[in-house]
Amino acid sequence: KMAVMSFMTIGGFLLFSKSNLSPFLPPQFGSAGVLRGATSSFFGYLGFDEICCLGGEAVNPRVDMPRAVLWTLGITASFYIAASLALTGMVPYYEISVT
Repeated sequence: KMAVMSFMTIGGFLLFSKSNLSPFLPPQFGSAGVLRGATSSFFGYLGFDEICCLGGEAVNPRVDMPRAVLWTLGITASFYIAASLALTGMVPYYEISVT
């Protein structure tokens, strides 16, 4: 999954056009559109809690578990932000499917 996402993100940045980012927040979608997108992207984070299932095998779970969860969330968020920026820079917002 990460290979496909990385390939798409790198390809998106190679085809990036700065003019596609204007307007950054299209008026017809507004803040409601941003919230709708954030809600649907939440489901990409559902697997991060699997780290907690491995807590019994950690040497020092009190220290390692919070670190593992925070690192996983940070890395996942970075990949999603990069992929979203690549997509919106590659294609004008009005050509992106709403589904």
